[in-house]
Amino acid sequence: MKRLIIIIAAMILAGTFMVRAADQPAGKGPWNKGKHGGEMKRGSGGMGLGLYSQLNLTEEQKAKIQEIQKSRRDQLSALKEDTTLTPEQKREKMRTIMESCQKQMDEILTPEQKQKLDQLREQMRERWKQHQQEKGNKPSDQQPAK
Repeated sequence: MKRLIIIIAAMILAGTFMVRAADQPAGKGPWNKGKHGGEMKRGSGGMGLGLYSQLNLTEEQKAKIQEIQKSRRDQLSALKEDTTLTPEQKREKMRTIMESCQKQMDEILTPEQKQKLDQLREQMRERWKQHQQEKGNKPSDQQPAK
């Protein structure tokens, strides 16, 4: 159950960034800046594929995944503009879109690529947990000693 919540939270977070990215001109936005404000360069392997860029995808796989990602962006943009839904309905619909697209992209992979992707996702979850722990342990967040 806890793992499912973490996965859903990660997908919602990714969806939020993708919706924001759709509103930004190419190469603009806070996620294109390095740690000290410098511009980050995308290598030829980047291509907006996220974790999938580390899976040695074939050109056909890349094209299919990028097609699914475009569809997801379009659906999320339309959802953002939909004024007939409540915020809770939008979150649920976004979760459905994200899960559906994730499943479609995972189906394109070979068993070896799926295994590697699972490992990468686990590493990402561990980094997120560590980040959350570090964030909670900042000296400014701690109570002063009496």
